[in-house]
Amino acid sequence: MENIFIKTQLDLKTGLRTSYIAIRSFWRGLRLLCYVVIALLIIPVIFSSLFKNSPLGRRIASFLYRRCYLSLNIEIKQIGQPINQPALWVCNHISWLDILLLAGNNTVDFIAKTEVGQWPFIGSIIRKTGTLLIDRGNKFQAYRSLPLLQDRIQSGIPVVVFPEGTTSDGKSTLPFKPMFYQAAIREDLVIQPIALHYLNTKGELIDCTAFIDDDEFGTSLKRILKQPKIIAVMHFLPPVSAKEFHRKILAKKNQSDIDNKISQYPR
Repeated sequence: MENIFIKTQLDLKTGLRTSYIAIRSFWRGLRLLCYVVIALLIIPVIFSSLFKNSPLGRRIASFLYRRCYLSLNIEIKQIGQPINQPALWVCNHISWLDILLLAGNNTVDFIAKTEVGQWPFIGSIIRKTGTLLIDRGNKFQAYRSLPLLQDRIQSGIPVVVFPEGTTSDGKSTLPFKPMFYQAAIREDLVIQPIALHYLNTKGELIDCTAFIDDDEFGTSLKRILKQPKIIAVMHFLPPVSAKEFHRKILAKKNQSDIDNKISQYPR
Protein backbone atom coordinates (compact mmCIF):
# COMPACT_ATOMS: atom_id res chain seq x y z
CA MET A 1 0.00 0.00 0.00
CA GLU A 2 2.82 2.35 0.91
CA ASN A 3 4.54 1.63 -2.41
CA ILE A 4 1.35 2.48 -4.29
CA PHE A 5 1.06 5.77 -2.40
CA ILE A 6 4.69 6.70 -3.16
CA LYS A 7 4.22 5.82 -6.84
CA THR A 8 1.06 7.94 -6.98
CA GLN A 9 2.92 10.88 -5.43
CA LEU A 10 5.76 10.54 -7.92
CA ASP A 11 3.35 10.31 -10.84
CA LEU A 12 1.56 13.42 -9.59
CA LYS A 13 4.82 15.37 -9.30
CA THR A 14 5.89 14.23 -12.77
CA GLY A 15 2.52 15.24 -14.20
CA LEU A 16 2.63 18.65 -12.55
CA ARG A 17 6.17 19.26 -13.77
CA THR A 18 5.25 18.24 -17.31
CA SER A 19 2.23 20.56 -17.23
CA TYR A 20 4.36 23.43 -15.88
CA ILE A 21 6.96 23.00 -18.64
CA ALA A 22 4.20 22.87 -21.26
CA ILE A 23 2.54 26.05 -19.95
CA ARG A 24 5.89 27.84 -19.66
CA SER A 25 6.84 26.82 -23.21
CA PHE A 26 3.47 27.96 -24.55
CA TRP A 27 3.77 31.36 -22.87
CA ARG A 28 7.32 31.91 -24.12
CA GLY A 29 6.36 30.80 -27.60
CA LEU A 30 3.40 33.19 -27.61
CA ARG A 31 5.59 36.12 -26.56
CA LEU A 32 8.14 35.23 -29.22
CA LEU A 33 5.43 35.03 -31.87
CA CYS A 34 4.17 38.50 -30.96
CA TYR A 35 7.59 40.09 -31.39
CA VAL A 36 8.27 38.14 -34.60
CA VAL A 37 5.01 39.40 -36.10
CA ILE A 38 5.86 42.97 -35.08
CA ALA A 39 9.34 42.57 -36.61
CA LEU A 40 7.92 41.18 -39.86
CA LEU A 41 5.61 44.20 -40.10
CA ILE A 42 8.05 46.92 -39.06
CA ILE A 43 11.42 45.85 -40.50
CA PRO A 44 10.39 46.09 -44.18
CA VAL A 45 9.41 49.71 -43.47
CA ILE A 46 12.47 50.82 -41.49
CA PHE A 47 14.83 49.16 -43.98
CA SER A 48 13.06 50.53 -47.03
CA SER A 49 14.83 53.02 -49.32
CA LEU A 50 13.08 55.83 -47.46
CA PHE A 51 14.61 55.02 -44.04
CA LYS A 52 17.55 52.67 -44.73
CA ASN A 53 20.20 55.29 -43.86
CA SER A 54 18.55 56.20 -40.56
CA PRO A 55 20.33 54.88 -37.44
CA LEU A 56 16.95 54.88 -35.69
CA GLY A 57 15.82 52.00 -37.89
CA ARG A 58 18.71 49.81 -36.79
CA ARG A 59 18.08 50.66 -33.14
CA ILE A 60 14.44 49.64 -33.50
CA ALA A 61 15.45 46.38 -35.19
CA SER A 62 17.99 45.63 -32.45
CA PHE A 63 15.33 46.24 -29.81
CA LEU A 64 13.00 43.74 -31.49
CA TYR A 65 15.78 41.14 -31.78
CA ARG A 66 16.48 41.52 -28.06
CA ARG A 67 12.83 41.10 -27.18
CA CYS A 68 12.76 37.90 -29.26
CA TYR A 69 15.61 36.19 -27.44
CA LEU A 70 14.55 37.54 -24.04
CA SER A 71 11.16 35.92 -24.67
CA LEU A 72 13.04 32.61 -24.71
CA ASN A 73 14.67 33.42 -21.34
CA ILE A 74 18.12 33.74 -22.87
CA GLU A 75 20.60 35.83 -20.92
CA ILE A 76 23.63 37.32 -22.67
CA LYS A 77 27.02 37.50 -21.04
CA GLN A 78 29.51 39.58 -23.02
CA ILE A 79 33.23 39.27 -22.39
CA GLY A 80 35.66 41.66 -24.04
CA GLN A 81 34.85 44.69 -26.15
CA PRO A 82 33.75 44.85 -29.78
CA ILE A 83 36.05 47.05 -31.84
CA ASN A 84 34.61 50.46 -32.66
CA GLN A 85 35.67 50.76 -36.32
CA PRO A 86 34.97 49.09 -39.67
CA ALA A 87 35.97 45.46 -39.30
CA LEU A 88 35.23 41.89 -40.25
CA TRP A 89 33.85 39.91 -37.32
CA VAL A 90 34.25 36.14 -37.55
CA CYS A 91 32.12 33.95 -35.31
CA ASN A 92 31.49 30.26 -34.86
CA HIS A 93 27.98 29.29 -35.93
CA ILE A 94 25.60 27.16 -33.84
CA SER A 95 22.02 28.25 -34.35
CA TRP A 96 19.55 30.67 -35.87
CA LEU A 97 19.73 32.31 -32.43
CA ASP A 98 23.26 33.54 -33.22
CA ILE A 99 21.92 36.20 -35.58
CA LEU A 100 19.40 37.50 -33.04
CA LEU A 101 22.05 37.73 -30.33
CA LEU A 102 24.67 39.46 -32.45
CA ALA A 103 22.27 41.89 -34.13
CA GLY A 104 20.34 42.53 -30.92
CA ASN A 105 23.39 43.92 -29.16
CA ASN A 106 25.44 45.41 -31.98
CA THR A 107 24.99 47.41 -35.17
CA VAL A 108 26.22 44.84 -37.68
CA ASP A 109 25.58 43.41 -41.10
CA PHE A 110 25.84 39.74 -42.03
CA ILE A 111 27.04 37.57 -44.83
CA ALA A 112 25.35 34.17 -44.75
CA LYS A 113 24.67 31.15 -46.91
CA THR A 114 21.60 31.22 -49.14
CA GLU A 115 19.89 28.53 -47.02
CA VAL A 116 19.64 30.98 -44.11
CA GLY A 117 17.37 33.15 -46.24
CA GLN A 118 14.93 30.23 -46.36
CA TRP A 119 14.69 29.77 -42.58
CA PRO A 120 11.17 30.49 -41.24
CA PHE A 121 10.76 34.03 -39.84
CA ILE A 122 14.52 34.65 -39.46
CA GLY A 123 15.09 34.24 -43.20
CA SER A 124 12.44 36.79 -44.09
CA ILE A 125 13.83 39.30 -41.61
CA ILE A 126 17.47 39.04 -42.68
CA ARG A 127 16.53 39.33 -46.36
CA LYS A 128 14.74 42.60 -45.61
CA THR A 129 17.68 43.96 -43.59
CA GLY A 130 20.07 43.50 -46.51
CA THR A 131 22.07 40.47 -45.39
CA LEU A 132 24.39 39.28 -48.18
CA LEU A 133 23.24 35.77 -49.05
CA ILE A 134 25.88 33.71 -50.83
CA ASP A 135 25.88 30.21 -52.26
CA ARG A 136 28.73 28.92 -50.09
CA GLY A 137 28.83 25.68 -52.07
CA ASN A 138 29.77 27.57 -55.25
CA LYS A 139 33.36 28.82 -54.86
CA PHE A 140 33.15 30.91 -58.02
CA GLN A 141 30.06 32.78 -56.80
CA ALA A 142 31.58 33.18 -53.34
CA TYR A 143 34.72 34.72 -54.87
CA ARG A 144 32.64 37.06 -57.04
CA SER A 145 30.81 38.25 -53.93
CA LEU A 146 34.00 39.68 -52.41
CA PRO A 147 33.50 43.17 -53.95
CA LEU A 148 29.99 43.25 -52.44
CA LEU A 149 31.44 42.37 -49.06
CA GLN A 150 34.10 45.07 -49.47
CA ASP A 151 31.44 47.67 -50.30
CA ARG A 152 29.45 46.68 -47.23
CA ILE A 153 32.49 46.91 -44.96
CA GLN A 154 33.36 50.35 -46.40
CA SER A 155 30.01 51.64 -45.13
CA GLY A 156 31.56 51.70 -41.66
CA ILE A 157 29.41 48.95 -40.14
CA PRO A 158 31.13 45.72 -39.03
CA VAL A 159 30.18 42.69 -41.08
CA VAL A 160 29.76 39.30 -39.40
CA VAL A 161 30.78 36.19 -41.30
CA PHE A 162 30.46 32.57 -40.12
CA PRO A 163 33.60 30.98 -41.62
CA GLU A 164 32.47 27.41 -40.95
CA GLY A 165 29.88 27.87 -43.69
CA THR A 166 27.37 25.84 -41.65
CA THR A 167 26.32 25.23 -38.05
CA SER A 168 27.97 22.96 -35.47
CA ASP A 169 26.87 21.52 -32.11
CA GLY A 170 28.68 24.37 -30.34
CA LYS A 171 31.08 22.13 -28.40
CA SER A 172 33.83 22.61 -30.98
CA THR A 173 34.17 24.27 -34.36
CA LEU A 174 34.29 22.97 -37.90
CA PRO A 175 37.13 24.03 -40.23
CA PHE A 176 37.07 27.76 -41.03
CA LYS A 177 36.94 28.55 -44.74
CA PRO A 178 39.30 31.41 -45.63
CA MET A 179 37.58 32.87 -48.71
CA PHE A 180 35.93 35.92 -47.11
CA TYR A 181 39.07 36.89 -45.21
CA GLN A 182 40.36 38.18 -48.53
CA ALA A 183 37.90 41.10 -48.43
CA ALA A 184 39.40 42.30 -45.13
CA ILE A 185 42.92 41.92 -46.53
CA ARG A 186 42.05 43.98 -49.60
CA GLU A 187 40.56 46.73 -47.45
CA ASP A 188 43.40 46.60 -44.89
CA LEU A 189 40.94 46.06 -42.04
CA VAL A 190 41.10 44.34 -38.69
CA ILE A 191 39.45 41.01 -37.99
CA GLN A 192 37.80 40.41 -34.65
CA PRO A 193 37.01 36.79 -33.72
CA ILE A 194 33.99 36.06 -31.52
CA ALA A 195 33.65 32.86 -29.51
CA LEU A 196 29.95 32.16 -29.05
CA HIS A 197 28.67 29.41 -26.78
CA TYR A 198 25.50 28.45 -24.96
CA LEU A 199 25.47 27.32 -21.33
CA ASN A 200 22.97 26.03 -18.79
CA THR A 201 22.66 27.58 -15.32
CA LYS A 202 25.47 25.31 -14.08
CA GLY A 203 27.87 26.87 -16.59
CA GLU A 204 28.01 23.72 -18.75
CA LEU A 205 28.02 23.72 -22.55
CA ILE A 206 24.68 22.63 -24.02
CA ASP A 207 23.75 21.50 -27.52
CA CYS A 208 19.96 21.98 -27.37
CA THR A 209 20.38 25.28 -29.25
CA ALA A 210 22.25 23.68 -32.15
CA PHE A 211 20.44 23.86 -35.50
CA ILE A 212 22.27 21.15 -37.45
CA ASP A 213 21.88 18.30 -39.93
CA ASP A 214 18.21 17.64 -40.71
CA ASP A 215 16.80 19.76 -37.88
CA GLU A 216 13.55 21.53 -38.60
CA PHE A 217 12.88 24.99 -37.22
CA GLY A 218 9.88 23.83 -35.18
CA THR A 219 11.86 21.00 -33.56
CA SER A 220 14.72 23.36 -32.73
CA LEU A 221 12.35 25.91 -31.22
CA LYS A 222 10.65 23.29 -29.03
CA ARG A 223 14.00 22.19 -27.58
CA ILE A 224 14.87 25.78 -26.73
CA LEU A 225 11.46 26.53 -25.22
CA LYS A 226 11.80 23.59 -22.82
CA GLN A 227 15.02 24.90 -21.28
CA PRO A 228 14.63 26.61 -17.87
CA LYS A 229 17.24 29.20 -18.85
CA ILE A 230 19.99 29.58 -21.45
CA ILE A 231 23.09 31.71 -20.98
CA ALA A 232 24.70 32.87 -24.21
CA VAL A 233 28.35 33.89 -23.86
CA MET A 234 29.79 36.19 -26.52
CA HIS A 235 33.53 36.47 -26.04
CA PHE A 236 35.07 39.24 -28.17
CA LEU A 237 38.70 38.27 -28.71
CA PRO A 238 41.53 40.72 -29.50
CA PRO A 239 41.39 41.99 -33.10
CA VAL A 240 44.06 41.07 -35.64
CA SER A 241 45.27 43.13 -38.58
CA ALA A 242 44.18 41.31 -41.74
CA LYS A 243 47.38 42.16 -43.60
CA GLU A 244 49.60 40.50 -41.01
CA PHE A 245 48.83 36.99 -42.27
CA HIS A 246 47.70 35.02 -45.30
CA ARG A 247 43.95 34.35 -45.28
CA LYS A 248 44.46 30.61 -44.65
CA ILE A 249 46.62 31.34 -41.62
CA LEU A 250 44.08 33.87 -40.35
CA ALA A 251 41.30 31.29 -40.64
CA LYS A 252 43.28 28.65 -38.72
CA LYS A 253 44.35 31.15 -36.07
CA ASN A 254 40.79 32.41 -35.48
CA GLN A 255 39.45 28.85 -35.31
CA SER A 256 42.13 27.84 -32.81
CA ASP A 257 41.50 30.90 -30.61
CA ILE A 258 37.73 30.32 -30.60
CA ASP A 259 38.12 26.60 -29.88
CA ASN A 260 40.41 27.42 -26.97
CA LYS A 261 37.70 29.62 -25.40
CA ILE A 262 34.99 27.00 -25.90
CA SER A 263 37.19 24.27 -24.38
CA GLN A 264 37.34 26.21 -21.09
CA TYR A 265 33.74 25.27 -20.28
CA PRO A 266 32.64 21.89 -18.87
CA ARG A 267 30.37 19.69 -20.99
